[in-house]
Amino acid sequence: MEHVRMNKTLGRLGVAAAATAMVVGLSGLPAGAGDISGNIMVTGEATCDTATGTWDIEWTVSNDERIPQLTSTPSGIDFPFLTATIDDAVMSGAATGTVADLIGDSVGPQESTSATVTGIANATGDVMLTVDYSWGEGEQTYSGVAVGDVTLDGSCTPPPTTSAPSTTVEPTTTTAVAADAVAARPTFTG
Repeated sequence: MEHVRMNKTLGRLGVAAAATAMVVGLSGLPAGAGDISGNIMVTGEATCDTATGTWDIEWTVSNDERIPQLTSTPSGIDFPFLTATIDDAVMSGAATGTVADLIGDSVGPQESTSATVTGIANATGDVMLTVDYSWGEGEQTYSGVAVGDVTLDGSCTPPPTTSAPSTTVEPTTTTAVAADAVAARPTFTG
């Protein structure tokens, strides 16, 4: 009798395991896949424009998520749960403003997008870029925030201005002779 109960229990476990395997197999993604929140990175690189003495910052948003290795991929499958869409990108700290060129960009697995902010004058200190992003589709849409920063060290200064050598113009005096004015004097007769 115990032998029969054990077979029924093992049989039920086998059915449950098979059902779980089928659900995971049908989803096409391993457990935990689709949460890209830890894989969106923001980096910045500051360079000095020596002609103007202003900073340029190239901001890059990258998605380090890897596409799961599937034994077979059904046709028409894309990975909306692995692609981030940038909803907002705001600088704060030593320089402020919105990085509009990033907003609306989509960043798929192992991809990146970048934009450069130019002409940041008289800035010293940390500049942070906060990126709000979302991923998923339909009712299963999620959001996250990623932050990157760069330090502007104050070494970006405009080149020294050189003034043209001054030339002094000596005042001159001009004397006009009115010799012809005598001949033009009217004469009266009469």
